[in-house]
Amino acid sequence: MDIRIKLFLVGTMIGVLGCAGGLAMAGEMLTTHPSHYQEHRPSDSAGSAGISGKTKQARAGSRILVRDEGRLIERWMLNADLSKACSKGRFRQKRDKFFVGIVDGLTYGAAVGGHGSLVDRGKMAENQVVYLFRGQGTTNCRVYHRTK
Repeated sequence: MDIRIKLFLVGTMIGVLGCAGGLAMAGEMLTTHPSHYQEHRPSDSAGSAGISGKTKQARAGSRILVRDEGRLIERWMLNADLSKACSKGRFRQKRDKFFVGIVDGLTYGAAVGGHGSLVDRGKMAENQVVYLFRGQGTTNCRVYHRTK
């Protein structure tokens, strides 16, 4: 038998066995190693109140711009025009949740009118007005405002 045929047959067998072995190992690769699961540890601030007592925390590196213990609906106004502009990406935070506002225990993205933290392509913002963002980057973006 010619040496080229032998090399071809050996290469083909190695390829077939390699693929079969690869497919057999693919099932193992799709599982998650047990050490990758995170153990649930209740936060100290929630105490025994359960999930209803927990608050959404600001991510590490965020700067808290405003903290308000009142309800969002009572002290902040939903602005439909700004919300539409946010959904289209024309009115948004320059960096998502770089500045945050904590209102009634929930964390929202925040920006200030006339400040570099706000992208305002339509020049809709007022100076020194704090804007809170919920759902930025989605078509369901909501923008709330209150004068500072």
